[in-house]
Order: sequence, then C-alpha cells, then structure tokens
Amino acid sequence: MLFNSAHFLVFLPIVLILAKILKGTYQRVFLLLASLYFYNAWHPATIVCDDIRTSSWYENWIDLSFCNYNINLYIIILIVSMVVDYAAGRLMSKAEVSEKFRRLCLIVSLITNLGILAYFKYTNFLLEVFADLINQISTGEPLKIEHLKIILPVGISFYTFQSMSYTIDVFRRNLEARKSFLDFALYVSFFPQLVAGPIVRAHTFFRDLDDTPKVTADDVQIAFAQILMGFTRKIVFADNLAKVVDFTFNNYKILNPAEIWVGALAFGWQIYFDFAGYTDIAIGTARLFGYKFDPNFNFPMVARNIADHWSRWHISFSTWIRDYIYIPLGGSRVGVLKGYRNLFITWLFAGIWHGAAYHFVGWGLWQGIMLGIHREYSKTKLASWLNERGGISYDIGARVFTMFCLSFGFIMFRAKTMKAAWAMMKSLVFAVPGGIYSVKTFVNYDYGILLVICFILSYYFSRNPIETIVENKKKFGVFVTANLFIILFFGAGGQNFLYFDF
Repeated sequence: MLFNSAHFLVFLPIVLILAKILKGTYQRVFLLLASLYFYNAWHPATIVCDDIRTSSWYENWIDLSFCNYNINLYIIILIVSMVVDYAAGRLMSKAEVSEKFRRLCLIVSLITNLGILAYFKYTNFLLEVFADLINQISTGEPLKIEHLKIILPVGISFYTFQSMSYTIDVFRRNLEARKSFLDFALYVSFFPQLVAGPIVRAHTFFRDLDDTPKVTADDVQIAFAQILMGFTRKIVFADNLAKVVDFTFNNYKILNPAEIWVGALAFGWQIYFDFAGYTDIAIGTARLFGYKFDPNFNFPMVARNIADHWSRWHISFSTWIRDYIYIPLGGSRVGVLKGYRNLFITWLFAGIWHGAAYHFVGWGLWQGIMLGIHREYSKTKLASWLNERGGISYDIGARVFTMFCLSFGFIMFRAKTMKAAWAMMKSLVFAVPGGIYSVKTFVNYDYGILLVICFILSYYFSRNPIETIVENKKKFGVFVTANLFIILFFGAGGQNFLYFDF
C-alpha cells in the first residue's frame, strides 16, 4: 500500500481509531492484522492476471497466489522470517544451552534470512557474474544465461535486516529475547516502517510497546507536521524532480555536460526527498500510535563532507552496517591497511544491499573511496587550518564540493547499467568539444531553480526543526498553510516510492 494513495488515506484513520479503542493484547493483535493487510495490498505490476501462465511450477504458483485468490502469498516469506528469528531468540536465551548451541541458532537465523534475500534479490545477478567470468576465460561461443522470472518481495531488505538485528543483539546478550511471538511479529511487521524503513532497533520498539506513552496534543501536532512535510517532499519535490531525472538518464547520449550535471544533481535531491518523505510519513504515523522512532535523515544534502553526509543520510542503515559489519570486522582499531579493508568491505556490502547490479557495486566502492580520502585529508594541517580560519567561504565551498562529489555516486545509483553510468561520468569530467554550455538551453531549465530552492529550504529546516516550529503557533500555522498550498498547486504525485525497489 502506498502512503501517497487514497487507499492509505482511508486505511490510516480507521486503524488509528480502532487501535485507540482496543487495549492490551487485543490492540496488538489488531495492529498485526492491520500490518499484514497493509502488506497484502502490494501486488507486483509485472503479473498479468488476464494471461495465466502454466509453463513452469513457479509461474503457476504465482498465478494461483496473486491472481486466483487475490492474496499476496509473499506474506509467507515474512512470516517464515518471523518464526525462525523468534525461535532462534528464544532458544539462545535459555540459561542451560551452550555457547556452541547459541552460535548454531544464530547461524540458522542468518542463513535463513540471507538465503531468502539472496534468492529473490541476487540470483540473477550471480548468474550474470558467473556468465561474465566464463566468457572472460573461454574462447568459444559466449555463454548467455536467461534471467529467471523472480519477483522481489517489497520491503524484504528492510524487514530482513530489522529481524536479523534482533537475533544478533540477543546472541550478543545486548537484548533480552522476547517471550511473546505476537510482540515480536508486530515488531517485524509494524506497517509504518514495514516496506521502506526506517530499520527500527528492537530495544526502541519494545520500549514503547511495553510502556506506550500517552499520545499528547503536542505529539499529534508534531506527527501531523512531519507527515505533511513528508508528503510535500515526495509529491512536490521528488515527483517534480523525477521529470528532469528521467529525461536526463533516458537521453544522456545526446545531452551536454551541463545538462547531465543538472540531471545528476536533480537525482540526488529526488532520492533524498523521496526517501526522507517516506520516512517522515512513517515516523509521523508511528508517533500517532505512541511509537517514537529515531530520525532517519538529518538534512544530509547540506553536509560539509562525505563523513558528515553519511552521519545524516539513512541513519538507521548507516548505523546498522557500522554496528553489524564494520565494527565486528575490527573497525579502524586494527591498523591502517586493515582499517581500509574493513571500510571497503562495509561499503561494498552497502552497495550490494541496494541492488544486484555492477553499478550498485560501483556506487558502494565510490562511497568507500570518498570516505577513505576524507579520513586522510582530515588528518592534515590544511584541513585543521581551513576548519579554523576558512570562515563562511570555506563552509559554503565544502558543502558545494561535497554535493558535486556525491553526484558521481548518484549517477551510478540511478543508471540502468555501469556502462551508461561510466559514459555519463566521463561527460561530467571531460567536456566534449564545443566550449562552455549554458543550462538556459536545457529543456528542463526551471529545475535548476528548483535545485536552488531545495538547498535553501533544507538549510533552513536544518536550523529550524519541526519541534521548534510546532512550539510557535504562528510558525506552525504558516508551515501548515504553505505545505498544503504547494501540495495542492504544485504536487505531481502518482509515482511509486523509489526505495520500494530495494
């Protein structure tokens, strides 16, 4: 179910009212069923129910599940993940079991979760890599492997990581295993963050589940403001920027460097507003039920450097890979070379998590390269001197430079292939003959102005958080009026959230 749909606008108030009426176990059962209903509303557009296929058992199973019964049987995958991780947590928590058995329980949990994720998300990519390797060493006829018709279950990367964090924390004895399967199932499937995050840690969710704070008038106002800002980010900014992004990446072969720069920058802002908009709605919606999730974005597009950017962008994911991959590998405490090894392994993993393709691998490695260069630069006297005496000129220049460096990553993230991404990146650095180009000739020139507005608004709200705006009645009134106005008059909705593909 899309947040930006009429279905959700009917679903949310009904669920909210009934959840307030029900108490205790009844409320939890209702929220679990509502969350499963929310997930069941997803039906892949790739399935054509008018043309039932019976060429294989897999396609026949899809037809039966999605078409004949109108039920999303991918819920079974979600439930399997819940059952395995709940059982692993309970078994690991028993006092009489050995460390060897506890480790076995963790391994079973990780293999189950990562195995399911690998099959649905990485099977075709691994087949492609295998074919490429064979073709590199073979002199015969090129090997071509046809992709399997595997449909990626929406949200699988998010709920898999969320569930795995629970079992890992229980194994580390950082968290007490949950006795109630109902509580654990609700933690994994709670609908606001089910399909696109944020990745909520178990201790945060169970804290509010066990002692759900009373939802005050201030909570409602803050939640409403956050949801409203989320819709503005998505419908007004992200969906309008999508027009120039789609045009640029579909026509990059005939565009000049200035036009590609605009398109690359536009995509960075598009995916930021799209994903931050989703998490704003998710966090605001959860707050209406009494759950206070940690922020997932902290205005990363005005960051001064790449490390600052990643401390602000998709915080629930960046802290996840830090806590469960980078630090267990040894972090930066194992020497310089091993520290960089750990850094690149972590960001290679981050790239592959986002997508099964070479250009996502390239994106992940590029983040590692930038972070490594920044780490060395920050040790220099020049960095210290500029930070102390650079003033506003250095501050602005650092933010702009960071944005342009990120643009290369944005291109790899958005391009359909690594070949296309490489062609666009070369165009950004090596201008084709013909002199300096002007974006005034660009068919989407107006979006250059929109990018400037995006930067200014992000900088303003980074200095004026929603809580501060809500405290001031005049500011809050202007905020609500302005958002409703631009949504009504400048909204360009109807598009899916980008992170549904991950």
